[in-house]
Amino acid sequence: MKIAVITCYFDPDYIRARTLRAALKTLPGVQVIVVKNTKKGMARYAEMPGLLRQVKKQHNPDVYLLTFRGQEILPLVLGIAGKKPVWFDEFIVPIAYATGEKHRKSMAIRTKHFLARRSEPLYKRWLNKCAVILADTQAHAELSARMSHQNLSKYVAVPVGTDETLFKPASKPAKGEKFQVFYYSTGMQPLHGIPVVLAAAEKLKDQPEIEFLIVGGKKPMEEVCKVAQSRGANLRYESWIPFEKLVDTIQQSSLCLGGPFGDTPQAQHVITGKTYQYLACAAPALIGASEATSEYFTDKENALVVPQANPDALAKAIMWAYNQPDELASIADKGRKLYEKQFSTTAIAKILQPLVESV
Repeated sequence: MKIAVITCYFDPDYIRARTLRAALKTLPGVQVIVVKNTKKGMARYAEMPGLLRQVKKQHNPDVYLLTFRGQEILPLVLGIAGKKPVWFDEFIVPIAYATGEKHRKSMAIRTKHFLARRSEPLYKRWLNKCAVILADTQAHAELSARMSHQNLSKYVAVPVGTDETLFKPASKPAKGEKFQVFYYSTGMQPLHGIPVVLAAAEKLKDQPEIEFLIVGGKKPMEEVCKVAQSRGANLRYESWIPFEKLVDTIQQSSLCLGGPFGDTPQAQHVITGKTYQYLACAAPALIGASEATSEYFTDKENALVVPQANPDALAKAIMWAYNQPDELASIADKGRKLYEKQFSTTAIAKILQPLVESV
């Protein structure tokens, strides 16, 4: 059985695409044909029709799987696939985040939201033509089915997972002298709740043994971190760390903040990518409670779980973790077992197996 796994994104090896490819490759009798853009920016869209026609001519795939972010080329894939089934990894619900999230009103974001609203009727028709729609969580699947008027039975919730060649338990974790609370982000999206993290750091300013390490987010993140530092927060800010060193930072940290903490509509439907990384590394994770997390996580069992948008609860949970090192180690161990059972490449493959058999 030939499955063309198609990715057209600024990062064609984005973790969602990588984990889906890896899981499918473990299934017996499945040949994965990777189709991904080599060009950047708008040029990648012009590149895809030729790549897809070439794959159809050479391989004639039995299934076309379009990974995130494929919304822009979904009609192209449906057209080239013809009568062959298309599995669409929706991952996000465009209209939900164009109307429900309070993003910064930059020109790029205004344009994306405008296009999402204007294309909504067409988008629903495209979803109708998909044989299967993948979502990262059951909560996301239910949101999409409700907003796009699709039958929920068409959806399959497939966790994101992570790159298990990189993110794995350390043989001998080397902790620093201080209790390091680690948080990183590629941006300051509303769902992340960065102000909540910084407010918790300020509340713990009289605990010098607890130090926050905040990474990423570029200039806006640096500016809000400086404000928190001026208010007494015991934190270090780094603009970024190389990806290959991310695992070391996770393993050397005493507690890792997965979030989301923003309590936005999006924050209620996701499990963050960093949370999967922490669990895979057997690092203790602190996450925000949501519709998506309630199915898997139990507070003080396999993670620390706090209400979102609540700096007091976040600070209290960090203090508990600092004062209970033995319990925290047990939580980390159970978090790793949860990853193996529910979020690993093996677990993802088991979810995809029935789809393959149905074709």
